[in-house]
Amino acid sequence: MARLSLALFGGFRASLADQPLVAFESDKVRALLAYLAVEADRPHRREALASLLWPERPESNARQSLSQALSALRRTLGDQAASPPFLLVTPQTLQFNPDSDHWLDVAVYRELLSACQRHKHASVADCDECLERLHEAAALYGGTFLSGFSLPDSAEFEEWVARQRERLHQTLMESLSALADAREQRGAYQHALLYARRALELDPWREEAQQQVMLLLALSGESGAALAQYEACRR
Repeated sequence: MARLSLALFGGFRASLADQPLVAFESDKVRALLAYLAVEADRPHRREALASLLWPERPESNARQSLSQALSALRRTLGDQAASPPFLLVTPQTLQFNPDSDHWLDVAVYRELLSACQRHKHASVADCDECLERLHEAAALYGGTFLSGFSLPDSAEFEEWVARQRERLHQTLMESLSALADAREQRGAYQHALLYARRALELDPWREEAQQQVMLLLALSGESGAALAQYEACRR
């Protein structure tokens, strides 16, 4: 069985059985796969998907374009030979098969964070298991969700991408802050600085991240660097 791997952090990358998939017919086909994979918790009506990706076309033409994109996607994935298939297809709906042999970086990222929320502990800072989960999640975040990928003629798809980017970015910033706080509480200031500085690189305007870097530099005995960071923040 060939595993499908999808990496949507930092762009769009797909591989099947460790071989890069580059023969997608169009960006609409890539967008269809990305959307179905991320929203795999439910089936999607064909008319809704057609409207999402081809909003400027009459419904009948949009539905035809969706059928053509679906056929192209299934050929690229070798879906009809896959067992179980990657896509669950009915005359009315399409769904990415959550039971197929696949790996999706966004899904793994979200599950790591959800596992932390479900886990019973006094605090994340005192839970080595959850700190490791947060570290793994932060490592998975290789860049902005679908960076460099867009469908200029589909405002609804662009809005969906923007919402995903904002949510994923926010959870990453919260994770990095929690990791830095935990290392700070344990006196591992240099380790904490790695997380705080990454947060600052991702969001230089985030005042909490600026403050955290200043504090950690001061705690590390680098008062000059802490003052320089303050001046940079003030400017």
